Amino acid sequence: MGVSLAERFWDLLGNWSGVEEQAASPWAPAAGARAALTFKLDLAGTAVLQDYRQVRDDGGELLAHGVFLADEDDPGTELWWLFDSVDHAPEPAHGAWSGRTLSLVRRTLRGTAWHRFDLGDDRLAYAIDVALGDQDPAPFLRGRYERVSGH
Repeated sequence: MGVSLAERFWDLLGNWSGVEEQAASPWAPAAGARAALTFKLDLAGTAVLQDYRQVRDDGGELLAHGVFLADEDDPGTELWWLFDSVDHAPEPAHGAWSGRTLSLVRRTLRGTAWHRFDLGDDRLAYAIDVALGDQDPAPFLRGRYERVSGH
């Protein structure tokens, strides 16, 4: 039997707070930001729920709720839906853990986004690279967070 979703996400669970640098995009200008993330186990250990709040230096705000599930057809693969205040219907991202790094890819009609969560000791780095249309991937967001509470 493989490692459960709860075991794979155990070190990520809890509350995180930190700073982000966001590149200019069609959705917003380049900005620094503060962000808070929460990851919690739910639904009898079959899902990890994520809450996210970003407040940019210009006062703009982005809110999001994420849902991570194990892929029923490939239990080592994570599926991630991220609902956000930009109001796009989420397509699931697919990915997996490699050591203490969770890498996921989301493909939509707008483009492709690569998400990477890198866990350290009570530290978390988060990166998003985006390719819109047929463009090459470019850095979109870089975040550094410290654990506030949790595992």
